Amino acid sequence: MRRPRRIHPYGPEALLLEWEQRIDPKINCGVHAYASAIGTLPGILECVPAYASLLVTFRPAVVSAYDLCERIIDLPVANRPDRGVISHQVPVCYDPALAPDLSYVANQQNLTTDEVVQFHTGQTYQVYLIGFRPGFAFMGEVHPAIQVARRRSPRTAVPAGAVGLAGGQTGIYPDESPGGWQLIGRCPLPLLSTRGGETRFRAGDRVSFYPIATRDYEHLVESPPPWPRR
Repeated sequence: MRRPRRIHPYGPEALLLEWEQRIDPKINCGVHAYASAIGTLPGILECVPAYASLLVTFRPAVVSAYDLCERIIDLPVANRPDRGVISHQVPVCYDPALAPDLSYVANQQNLTTDEVVQFHTGQTYQVYLIGFRPGFAFMGEVHPAIQVARRRSPRTAVPAGAVGLAGGQTGIYPDESPGGWQLIGRCPLPLLSTRGGETRFRAGDRVSFYPIATRDYEHLVESPPPWPRR
């Protein structure tokens, strides 16, 4: 399990833990493992994980930055952060009508569209972080065979549920927004709860995709399954 290379103050009420600055599932697992362990310490307000860093906010009246840093250095950390992490099986419709860039990705990578779908559904993805928009989960690692660059010209409006590729990452747009990822499918599940803005995915979760037909997509849009429990 990867340990942080550096811990330093980030203002009077926060510490920033930094790992080697690259996108790597093993590094990101270390980030989430530390977030789970540090979250149990007294005086901690919040742990905010990113790809290769962790922002820890705390109450100075309870613990000083120096003492917290010392505790983090000596903290026993499990290899995998199990607290609150769940696995999701997510349906995606890859029908060309809902996947405007699927043929482009296939042509770029010298694959058939069916092969692109097979590669996309053949991986289990780790949620590296939630960002860009509320509920947008950056997931990886995408199989090298279907890793493609973002669009040169972003779309001004990407529909909610659009499933995209960008380099080694995949993600689902939680609501309509501008975006430049290559769109290869559509997910019928809502990613934002009507109960106070809760998000379907959280950093550290695992996600796998499976293909569905258009009629099943339409049914799930009308009658989505229960919200996942944690």
